[in-house]
Amino acid sequence: MMTIMGKRFTNRGISTIIAALLLIAIAIAAGVLLYVFSMGLIGSLQGSGGQQTKDQLIMEAYQWGGTYSSLTLNLRNTGSSTVNIGAATYYVGGISETGSCATFSSGSSATALVPGGTCVDTVTIATPGSFSGGVAYVLKIGLADGGVMSYSVIAGQSQ
Repeated sequence: MMTIMGKRFTNRGISTIIAALLLIAIAIAAGVLLYVFSMGLIGSLQGSGGQQTKDQLIMEAYQWGGTYSSLTLNLRNTGSSTVNIGAATYYVGGISETGSCATFSSGSSATALVPGGTCVDTVTIATPGSFSGGVAYVLKIGLADGGVMSYSVIAGQSQ
């Protein structure tokens, strides 16, 4: 019993029971909302993965000697789709260069490298004086479909 200003009040405990029931109901509602949100998020992540590139272009050998004015690459398409090599962009050590396939295997052409096909690609170096012998440079070939092939080449060496 409680006395306030001379009046007596009795605690019946109903307000504490209602408060506990409200807290349980709020916790259940929050759990249901979290479950619905997470299932929707997981479903959207599983259903729409990004498009994977099917380009697999390997460099079997290269030759970069002499005055460093040209870099010869032996390329092979080991992927499952045809690689558009004719529209490729070349970067040697971060510098944009030009290149083209000169010799290619049967079924391939100077613009399209079929699966299993090979080509001998010559990259013309516009500023050969900016490269030093014995130094490794990054060679990047940017393909028309967005794929980027990255290799390491050493100026003045063949492999």
